[in-house]
Amino acid sequence: MAAELLVADIGGTGSRLALMQGGKTISTPVIYANHEYHSFEPILEDFIAGLDHLPTYAALAVAGPVRNSSVCMTNLGWELSGKELAQDIGFERVELVNDFEALAWSTLTLGEKDLFQVGGGVAVPLATRGILGPGTGLGVSGLIHNAGTWSAIAGEGGHVTLAAGSNKEATLIEQVCLEFGHCSAERLLSGPGLATIYKYLAASQLSPEAITQRAIAGETAALEAVELFSSMLGTVASDLALTFGAKGGIYMAGGILPAISELFGNSGFRDRFEAKGRLSEYVAAIPTYVITSAYPGFRGLELYMRNLAASK
Repeated sequence: MAAELLVADIGGTGSRLALMQGGKTISTPVIYANHEYHSFEPILEDFIAGLDHLPTYAALAVAGPVRNSSVCMTNLGWELSGKELAQDIGFERVELVNDFEALAWSTLTLGEKDLFQVGGGVAVPLATRGILGPGTGLGVSGLIHNAGTWSAIAGEGGHVTLAAGSNKEATLIEQVCLEFGHCSAERLLSGPGLATIYKYLAASQLSPEAITQRAIAGETAALEAVELFSSMLGTVASDLALTFGAKGGIYMAGGILPAISELFGNSGFRDRFEAKGRLSEYVAAIPTYVITSAYPGFRGLELYMRNLAASK
């Protein structure tokens, strides 16, 4: 039987922890609010305190670039070291994995019930996949099949320069550039980005959750904010599809899109995704999916660790 694995998905806002074994979650996931802690280690200690034993291995999905088993999280500032956590807590090994690298691996475990398709055709088996997701930030990754095996690509594509698709978007991007000096995709295609769009439209500051609730209730400014958000995401998603040649599909994660799935499915996302001039027919065939499964990063971490063990 496969060994138990402690898994954690550490985002900019919250951390989610559970135990996995044999491809299944074997404990109820516990969610922690990051603002209540000064670092990740106390969260890990709190979770372990509720266990009757310590698993041998841990795998942590972290929102930031991993270098030499260490990370400084982009939108949180926490610094984590796999080696130090292993020594301090008592694990034999702690692996740090970029959160969207983990999500890339998770797409190999997802079925139709885990996905909501928004346009496009049928994914090409073994073709490259693109993954992105607006949450506290904007994560981007890819999954490539080569020489009989899959490889995940972890990057920082959420920080590419955002292009405008309309005069209204150009004005919004210009305002962001005046404030920050640069308008990355993440500046507007994230939870804080949705709040920025709404503030631009309604001259009012609301949380992303409040904006999505108002949009679902039919408020004009909130609906327009969601529409602008969805359309610009369509441009970024199709840029990713073209860059990777992602005929295996584009997979979208994060907490925002599942909450507005009906609005998103009827938005201008797909029109903008396919608005690629001479390559419009090329991207029109590529399916785009919203991942609706709970905790897909856990699945990706477990598969990553199984592949790591098999390669040794």
